[in-house]
Amino acid sequence: MKVLIADDEPLARKRLLRLLNELEEVPTHVIEASNGFEAVNLCTENQPDIALLDIRMPIMDGLQAAIEINKKSDTRIIFITAYDEHALAAFDSNAIDYLLKPIKKERLQHAINKAQHYIPQPIKDAIAPLIEARTHVCSHSHNGDTLIKISDIICFKADQKYVCAYTTENSYLLSEPLKELEQEFDQHFIRVHRNALINIQHIHRLKKNAQGQHQLTLQHLDEKITVSRRHLPALRKLMQNI
Repeated sequence: MKVLIADDEPLARKRLLRLLNELEEVPTHVIEASNGFEAVNLCTENQPDIALLDIRMPIMDGLQAAIEINKKSDTRIIFITAYDEHALAAFDSNAIDYLLKPIKKERLQHAINKAQHYIPQPIKDAIAPLIEARTHVCSHSHNGDTLIKISDIICFKADQKYVCAYTTENSYLLSEPLKELEQEFDQHFIRVHRNALINIQHIHRLKKNAQGQHQLTLQHLDEKITVSRRHLPALRKLMQNI
C-alpha cells in the first residue's frame, strides 16, 4: 500500500507518518507533500493507493488538489480537517471520509480500511459546497502540471473540446469547460463570444472592423477577440461602467 501525506506543517506530517507506521498494515511506501499542487504532481508520478490531504494548505488547498488528483488517478482521498460541524455534515452527507485533527490512531485505521474497500467516485460535485473561490487553475500536459494565477489570465478561449488560458507570456490547455469557468469566475471575466471569456481588467478598446464585426482589443494580447451580437449589449454596458 502506497500512501501520500499532504500537509504544510512538517510536524503534522511527522506525526501522521508515525501513526501510519503503527497500523495493522504498514504502508510499503509513503510520499510527503507540503502543499496541494505538490500533492497533485506526486500523485501523478507515483499513483498512491491513498492520499491523506490536509484541507488548509498554501498554493492549492486539499479540496482543489483532490479534484485534480481525481481526474488523473484512482487514488482514494481522505481529507484531514479542523472544519466546524456544518462542514463536517457536508462530508458525511456525501460519504466522504475525513480525519478530524488531532488525529487518533483508531480513527486513521478505520479510514484506511474504508478507503481500501470502496471504488473512487467523481469528487467535484460532492465537495462543491465546501470549495472556496480558486485563485489558480491547473493545466495538465506531457511536460507536467502548471499552476496559473487567475489574475494573470487575459482570456479563456475554447477550441473544440479544449480550452486555452492566455497570459502575457504563454497559453495553457485546460480540461475544464468554458461554461464552468464562466460560472466560477463571473466576477472577473465576461463572455463575449461562445468561445471566449475575457478578463475585465484587460479590456482596452472595442472597435468595428471593415467586415462589420465588433472586435475587442485586450491589453498585453496581440490577437483581437471577435464579439458576437448576442454578447455585445452586455459588453457595452460593462465598458460604460469601467
